[in-house]
Amino acid sequence: MALPPGISHVIFDLGQVLTLVDESVAVRVVSARTGRAENEVNTAMFSPERKLPLESGSQTWREYSEMIRSELDLDMNDNEFRSVFTSVLTPYEPMFDIVRALAPRFKLGCCSNTSGAHWDEIRASVPVTDLFGPKVLSFEVGSLKPDQRIYRDLINACAAEPGQIVFIDDSQKNTESAIATGIQALQFTTIQKLESDLQELGINLE
Repeated sequence: MALPPGISHVIFDLGQVLTLVDESVAVRVVSARTGRAENEVNTAMFSPERKLPLESGSQTWREYSEMIRSELDLDMNDNEFRSVFTSVLTPYEPMFDIVRALAPRFKLGCCSNTSGAHWDEIRASVPVTDLFGPKVLSFEVGSLKPDQRIYRDLINACAAEPGQIVFIDDSQKNTESAIATGIQALQFTTIQKLESDLQELGINLE
């Protein structure tokens, strides 16, 4: 099958694309263990201010874990807390067939705002990540979507022209920022819509 002209890479976001994310799962567990209100736990663990240092790589997992467990008086060791923290992720298996269908024809990769703990869990639970070449992860590169720096890192990692890259992300803000760098970005909402959007680019999954 002939390739669409110019497209060499298809890059995926991770959260809410290849894996579903539900932070309330961990919040409920920690709330039950500590007796603290769920909104307090959610703010302590998952507010943007708390996730930013971890996902930008300026804070290690151990530093984050110790801070949260101390602040919430949480009676868990680091391993148990890590298991709770990563329990927010559920692999979204319907996407796996799309990734596998693209693998013979395109170079695949990912670009994601994530932490080392979540990336370790995703590598273990989302088998199609083994097909990825370029992996641009916020905690490794020190910038987060929608900052255009992370897309410049992606372009460099792909060693391609921006227009040769198709990027799939659930966030409109992130896709708009990627488009501003010249990348062809698609907002993911449903499998059916993604298949249609890819077809419009000349990418047939059958």
